[in-house]
Amino acid sequence: MGYLTPPVDAPQRPDSTQDQADENLKSRILYLRSFLLMRTLIGVMGILLPVTLLLGDGFLFEGGRPRGSLSAYYYSGMRDIFVSCLCVTAFFLIFYKFFERNLENTLSAVAGVAAVGVALFATGRPGGGMVPTSPLQDKLGEALVQQVHYVCAATFILCLGVISYFFGRREGARSQRRDGHRARFSPGFWRSFHYACAAGIAAAVAYIALTEAFGWPDAYTLIIGETAAVLCFGASWLAKGLEIDILGSASAAKDQIEAGTTEETAAA
Repeated sequence: MGYLTPPVDAPQRPDSTQDQADENLKSRILYLRSFLLMRTLIGVMGILLPVTLLLGDGFLFEGGRPRGSLSAYYYSGMRDIFVSCLCVTAFFLIFYKFFERNLENTLSAVAGVAAVGVALFATGRPGGGMVPTSPLQDKLGEALVQQVHYVCAATFILCLGVISYFFGRREGARSQRRDGHRARFSPGFWRSFHYACAAGIAAAVAYIALTEAFGWPDAYTLIIGETAAVLCFGASWLAKGLEIDILGSASAAKDQIEAGTTEETAAA
């Protein structure tokens, strides 16, 4: 007796349909928690970068006064920290939602590429050229490498400022009821928070531009502006990713997805 096989066009069993729906929901939960974790890590690195550079160089290497800019730490004992932090941040910015096609994710990818440029194309050497040039500076010329660095740094900061604005606009469109309860802070609060971060980045850029244009003598104007911009960027990304209930509980993520209160369903 031969084995009986079901016809090819046999209807799918109801339990199979439910299994497929459960798998799709599980995938959405993992996706949601993964990209929120990435945003949180980007925010943490943004906040810790200037602190780590200043304290690390001060206590472990040179000591004394801070350097003139964050980029100047490329020529310090903190070079590896500076370069690696920018490259890790760049990787996250480029790939964390790579296949979604919208303006925000395009700006994120551009910011990531610019961050790589900031790390690889060094700023001008401090101390009147007493520091040896890098192989890339020898190959392309120090002036060209410095110009590329400035363009990449400006692109990086400006893109992040616009992304913070988008964060605020999207947060304002979300419901305050999440995971079956009322969130502590209203959508209006988070919209204002991210708008303030975007405004802080814009103000930092304007501060740097004015001090450079008018030649203000303070040796620390550049590092002050850069630090303010990086801290605002870090705060915005940290707040956008640090949804503790979703990061800490798959069931909470499931409840929010089913209730339609996650970013997936917020207005763009």
